Amino acid sequence: MAEAMVLRKLIVEELDAGNPVMVLGDYNDGEHAVSSEIIAGEKPFKNYAWMLRHDAERRNDRYSDEQNIEIREAIESRAMVSAEKLFVQKSLRDMVYTSAFGGVYESIDQILMSRHFIPNTPHAIGEMEYFSVFNDHLTDGSHPEAPYNKLASDHGQIMAHMKLY
Repeated sequence: MAEAMVLRKLIVEELDAGNPVMVLGDYNDGEHAVSSEIIAGEKPFKNYAWMLRHDAERRNDRYSDEQNIEIREAIESRAMVSAEKLFVQKSLRDMVYTSAFGGVYESIDQILMSRHFIPNTPHAIGEMEYFSVFNDHLTDGSHPEAPYNKLASDHGQIMAHMKLY
């Protein structure tokens, strides 16, 4: 968790400076693990205008519609998006995995991108054209004809081709 917090701080510093950010590697955690969610940043609520203000003095002290927009922008501008998630949405596939153990297939290696790489957004400077996972060598050890090969990596490798505008 400490490493995730340090990495998140560095990401936010770069994003606040106006720089595009991409973070990739072996996270050893799934996309929804707390450490991965810390690194990616929080997801905004749909509408903050219904919420009681943090400094409320009365029961009906709510955020305004303008403050809702400001809060959402502050959160969205610092969020990271999973390349894998974009690929799954684009390709209509249901999963990608980079690890297999005991019948559990999950993705613990990730590429996270700032909104600078999300197509059709005002801040886009590029987009992911292609995403692939090299995982044919992975086995969960449950099949006698495919025992775990200790000479092979226990991770699938993820690859994304980026096109800059």
